[in-house]
Amino acid sequence: MKQELSKREKILIFCAAVLALFYLAFQFGFLPMYTRYTEALAERERLAEEKAIIEENIANKPSIVDDNNNAREQFDFIKQDYPLLAADEEIDVVLTDLCVSNGLIPTMLRIDRPPDPVQGAKKDEQDTEQQLFTVITVVMNVTGNIPSLLGLLDDIDGLPYIRISKMNYSENRRDDTNLGGFQLTFELTYINP
Repeated sequence: MKQELSKREKILIFCAAVLALFYLAFQFGFLPMYTRYTEALAERERLAEEKAIIEENIANKPSIVDDNNNAREQFDFIKQDYPLLAADEEIDVVLTDLCVSNGLIPTMLRIDRPPDPVQGAKKDEQDTEQQLFTVITVVMNVTGNIPSLLGLLDDIDGLPYIRISKMNYSENRRDDTNLGGFQLTFELTYINP
């Protein structure tokens, strides 16, 4: 026996079908489109901000180029006072000549180079962290008198790439030569090639 659906049941089934159709249309049609629309708006906003920054940089390009050129000129001017990185023998000769020309007698010299920053660095870090200057520490023992030491200090004052960072003095009481022993710690700044 076949029972027919009442009019009320047909209306309920029709309403349920329409609601299901609306739900499916909303869930699989409207929501994905709305999500893409909001993502596209956010992307458009981000691109508009990027465009504004680029346009501002383009508008400021002459001043950026001038600032860059001025900075390069200033760096080149500063670089004139600093020699290229030297070998240990050259450093030894320079400091020994400075001491001897001022009447000081070198008795010991030790050069401490900083560790190479490229060793142990990752490939990406090597490209971005290129150091322009290297500071080399040299410990030197000399004998002489105070006026000779003052002459050395005056000579070093005229050399911007050399400075004395530490100095110790011990008086020699064994003889009457009036000579003392000095331990000088030099810091030499060189430009990396």
